[in-house]
Amino acid sequence: MKHLIYFLLFSTAVFSQNYHYAIDEAPVKTPETPVVNNQQEENDYFNAYLLPVTQKATLQQALDKYGSVRLEKGDYSGVDIVMKSNQKLYGHPSLNLFSNITIAAGSTGVVIEYLLPADKTITLQAGGVISNCTLKSIKWATLKATNATFENNSFINFGGPILVDCSQSGYFRNNKFIKHQSGGVATVLTMKGNSTTPSYGNVHLHTNFLTPHANTTEMDNLKSATFVGIDAEGWNLEGKGTFAMFKASNMGNVKITDLGGGNNYSAVRTGAFDIDAANVSILNKKLTTEFDVISARTNMTMIGAVGGYKRGSGTVTGYDLWGNVDTSNSIKYNGVEQTAAIGNSTVISNLSSSILGTKYTAWARPNWETLPDPLGANWRNDRNGKPDSTTYIQNLINNAGIAELPEGVFYISSTLKIPLDKLHGITGKGTGKTVIVGLKDDFPLISLTGGQDANFVLAHLTLQGGSTGVYSSQNYGTQHMAYVWLKYVVFRDQTNGIHLDKMMGFDNNFLDNISFVNCGKGFFQDPLAGGVSDNSSFVDKTMFYRSQFINCTTAVSMLATRADNLNAWVNCKFSGGQNALALASNNYPLVANSDFTGYTGNYTISSGEISLYSVNFSGNSNTKSTIKAITTFIEGCNFSDAAPIFSSVLYNPVYASILNSTITSNVTSLAVDGDWNSKYSAIFMNNDFKSNSALSKLLVNVKEGVSTVIINTTSNPYPQFLVTQ
Repeated sequence: MKHLIYFLLFSTAVFSQNYHYAIDEAPVKTPETPVVNNQQEENDYFNAYLLPVTQKATLQQALDKYGSVRLEKGDYSGVDIVMKSNQKLYGHPSLNLFSNITIAAGSTGVVIEYLLPADKTITLQAGGVISNCTLKSIKWATLKATNATFENNSFINFGGPILVDCSQSGYFRNNKFIKHQSGGVATVLTMKGNSTTPSYGNVHLHTNFLTPHANTTEMDNLKSATFVGIDAEGWNLEGKGTFAMFKASNMGNVKITDLGGGNNYSAVRTGAFDIDAANVSILNKKLTTEFDVISARTNMTMIGAVGGYKRGSGTVTGYDLWGNVDTSNSIKYNGVEQTAAIGNSTVISNLSSSILGTKYTAWARPNWETLPDPLGANWRNDRNGKPDSTTYIQNLINNAGIAELPEGVFYISSTLKIPLDKLHGITGKGTGKTVIVGLKDDFPLISLTGGQDANFVLAHLTLQGGSTGVYSSQNYGTQHMAYVWLKYVVFRDQTNGIHLDKMMGFDNNFLDNISFVNCGKGFFQDPLAGGVSDNSSFVDKTMFYRSQFINCTTAVSMLATRADNLNAWVNCKFSGGQNALALASNNYPLVANSDFTGYTGNYTISSGEISLYSVNFSGNSNTKSTIKAITTFIEGCNFSDAAPIFSSVLYNPVYASILNSTITSNVTSLAVDGDWNSKYSAIFMNNDFKSNSALSKLLVNVKEGVSTVIINTTSNPYPQFLVTQ
């Protein structure tokens, strides 16, 4: 009798409704069905053929027949597959255990998402060119390519070693590695090329090497390599390796930014880097050891760094160009401070060639869809008198682990509790099709309960109303989250979208198309004042990917007490509100390929430090400045607003490194903001300053407000980090 279904039929002259419930469920009215569309990637996901786990043995046949397959919750391991052109495989948001995958040589347009091939291999087959493929949210697999040929692919949120060896043949070019995290084994990143068919243009954006037991990286014979954001922790943990963390030999051009971490607790300490390359550029380096080495032949440019390096063996033929190393506020060439324009034509030629590089194609700007608004403008009035689905959904969570809601609008009167145990959560049928709505706005829609180094599932739905969308607090038990991979959730009309309230931490997470609309604070890190790790709500190595923050008073508030490390916003849209990013005590937070528009508060961004790569600012009308920060790193950006770029910071000097960017407003002075004595220093390299044309040169030093042109050659700015070659 457990699954008896009762139907209550009312006169259709008034209305009709039915109730479906079993003995273990409270009755719930069949929900209203939204009429708006999902986002395009959600359509691709839900339109794929659903292969039940009971039929996993037929997965290859299903891929070959239907082309696009999605998996239900469950274990699909034990079946190896080969992916071919335009085939798509979508895992369940909870991640499916999986086996080995081969991407066939010559394939294009392959998509693989949300799988857990633990200790298994994804192989790029040698042969024809593999191109325009996307691998996203793959956990604990090893990506292997031996003498393969692949280009213009995207590896997004990949957890596990990446081992590419094209030393004999093949090549890899213009691939994007966006959020790569690996550790616990030896050599978690291998990238080897050859001279006959060179490899180049690969960009690694946000890399975390977490306690590799032996050697960490091995790169050799690449024409170029770019790393934007590296956090390396405890490399060579067990003392089984001999290499520096970043080991690169026989290289062409190497670019590294936002380099941090440490290995003081490793069994055997090795250097942070040992690089042999024609040209190396390092921007914002906090990681330094006494073992760091640059080869004798390398032309080295280092801006905004802590610590130097040793030269490798042999006669030194490369130069050293240092800007503000160890907070010197100076530019030094081969150890000599430059206090006037360089006159030596050979030096000017060499430095100019390095600074200008080659103009390549900038990454395409993101194409953001209009977010679904299933309930429309009158949703608050329309919710009055609606039936309550709280017990129904909670029972699904309690009994099924993951409540898989159908299309519909579900109204709730009290918080839904989701345990942090990797097994529970809620999924819907899309951000335009499934909505959970608070009947009132005085409670969190979802509250997380205790868990250590655990996570939860939330995907394909809109959360609207209530005081908060997702609430995390130690009041519900110890809460330290790791590897939270949320996808396609829209938070609407809440005081806080996600609120981390004096909990422990939020570490190594990937928020995939998680968006916030009309919230007071979209994402809110709320630590105990003066608190330690147990109640600091720290946020580490978390990426917001293709998120939209629309008309939120403050899009992101992360005023840390225990420092946050290497958080990133990639391909994001910030539009409308008072402040976009309000950060404090954040180490190397970075924003990449994103846009900021429509901000009217004192600043669009405030932070102790911030790094911006290929970011555009337009249509903002800040009352003080675009940015308020102690230290700012800018590369390949466009600022078209009238407000000053920087403000003074109480009790602190202000330092900026600006490269390859175009800025409309004044860059030589600070907007006074509470501190009349704040000193401003900067390095300007190859910029177009519309209001300071005299400083639109290849190299300028600003030392406590005094500008000195070092290379008096007209600039020609274009992005040099987030590019394809």
